Amino acid sequence: MSSVRIGLIGAVASVALVAGCATGGRSGTLPTVTNPSEAANVTLYRDGSWAGWFATMRVELEGQEIYRIGRDEAFSFTLDPGQYLLIYTLGFNECRRIIWADPRQNQRIRLSPTCT
Repeated sequence: MSSVRIGLIGAVASVALVAGCATGGRSGTLPTVTNPSEAANVTLYRDGSWAGWFATMRVELEGQEIYRIGRDEAFSFTLDPGQYLLIYTLGFNECRRIIWADPRQNQRIRLSPTCT
């Protein structure tokens, strides 16, 4: 095999690997809302920082993975009123945060790879 062909195969494999790591979206089930008229609307957004720019951030709610979010992305969901543990990880950084979902309130929560 020629060195050009080997180089081309390596480049295609590298692009496929990075593209596979960068895909985000819903990855699990959200908690069931029992009282929609009292539900809180929560929007999580990942900032545009360069830390981990090529990888998706894994988001868990109450110990269940719910989403993988890319850089400069956001997603929204509803929750029954109450307290929830949110964990988000990017590489070796694991951040924990308590969400207080108040009835009929909107929350916008920034997910930073440095837990700030």
